[in-house]
Amino acid sequence: MDKKLTHLVHSPSRALAAWILAAACLFLLPSPLATGASGPTFVYVGAYTTSQMGGGNLNPNGLSVFRFDPTNGALSLVQEVRSANPSWAVLAPSHRFLYVTNEVADYEGKKSGSAEAYAIDPKTGMIHLLNRQSLNSPIPSQVAIDPTGRHLVVSSFIGGEYIVLPIGADGRLGPVSGHLASAPESSPQAESRPHSVVFDPVGRFIATVNIATDKIQIYRLAGGSLKLVSETSLPKGTGPRHLAFGLSGKHLYVISQPSATVTVFAFDPAKGQIGKTLQTISTVPGDYKGSLSGAEIAIHPSGNFLYASTREPNSIVGYRIDPSTGLLSLIGFVTEGIRTPRNFAFDPSGKWLYVENQTGDNIAQFEINSETGQLKPTGRTTPTIAPVVMLFRTAE
Repeated sequence: MDKKLTHLVHSPSRALAAWILAAACLFLLPSPLATGASGPTFVYVGAYTTSQMGGGNLNPNGLSVFRFDPTNGALSLVQEVRSANPSWAVLAPSHRFLYVTNEVADYEGKKSGSAEAYAIDPKTGMIHLLNRQSLNSPIPSQVAIDPTGRHLVVSSFIGGEYIVLPIGADGRLGPVSGHLASAPESSPQAESRPHSVVFDPVGRFIATVNIATDKIQIYRLAGGSLKLVSETSLPKGTGPRHLAFGLSGKHLYVISQPSATVTVFAFDPAKGQIGKTLQTISTVPGDYKGSLSGAEIAIHPSGNFLYASTREPNSIVGYRIDPSTGLLSLIGFVTEGIRTPRNFAFDPSGKWLYVENQTGDNIAQFEINSETGQLKPTGRTTPTIAPVVMLFRTAE
C-alpha cells in the first residue's frame, strides 16, 4: 500500500479531514435533481371571438395553449379551447389555475360579463374549465388576483365599477362578494370607465385607473370588499389606461390612451399613498403627427427597463429606468412587424419580448439587449388569430 495512503488510514484526524473535504465537495457540486431540466413552460393566449376593436379577424376558439422552447423562444400549439372574448388573464399564485375575463355584455341573457376558472395540467399545460361566473356588470376590462389566491378583482369598463369574486380551495370562482362604483354617486357611471387593476409588488394594495375620469385610485382588499386608500387625478382628457409598479414599489407608471404618454408617480408602498407626479413622457417620436392610442405598459423582469405599446402609431417604445429616481430615459422605438399591439409579454428569462398583434393575427418575437434594453426583431412569428393577451406559466 502507498505510504501516504497508509498514513492517512491510520491517522484518524487526517482521515476525518479528508472525509469532510470530500463531503463538502459533493455538497457544492450541482445536484442531478437541481440541474436536471426544469419542467416545461407554457404560454396562454386569449383572443377576441365575438367583437374586436379596430377590425380584423375573429378567433373561432378564444384560448390557445402553447409550449415554450427556451432555446430559441419558439411557441408550439398544444391546445385550443372555446371561450367567449377572453381578453385578459391571470395565473393563480400556485400556478395551478388560470382565470380569464370574458369581455361580453350578454352572459346568460343578462347585461353582464363573466369570468372563467380553469385547472392546469402541469405536465401537458392543457386546461379544462372548472366554472364560469357572472360578474353582474358588463364588459370587463382587466383582472388581478390577490397574493393569497383567494380573491379575483375585476374592472368593469362599461359597468363603471370594480368587482370582487372569491376563489375556493378547488380553484372555482364564487359569486360576486363585493363591488364598488369607480365614481361618486353624483357622477353618472356612464361617464366612468375603469380600465386597469394591478396589485403592488407585495400585494398589499390595488392600483386602478379610470380612462374617463382621469383618476388613479389605490384600494385595499378587506373581507372580500374594496376600501379606498388614496387617489389622484391627471389633467382632463389624459385618459389613463394601464399601469405598472416599479420592482421596489416606490414608483407607479401609468400609460394613457388618447394622449399616448407615460406618467411617473412617487408611491409610498407602506401606506398606499400616491405621491407627486415626477415625469410625463411621450410614447411616440417627436415628429409624429397622426392619431394616438396608447395601450400597454410593463416593467422588464430585471427592473431596469420599461416598455409601452401604442396602437396608433403601431410601435413599442423602450425606456431605461433610473434606479434611484424612477425617472425614464428613452431607449428607442420599434415598428417592424407590429400591428395593433394591444398587449405584450416577456418570457421568464427576460430575453425576449412577444407582441400580440391583434390585427396582424400573429405573435411577434423581439430579442432584448440585456445591457441597453434595445429591441431587435428576430423574424419569428407565431400565427394566431386576433391575440390580445398573453402570459407565461413556468414549472412549479
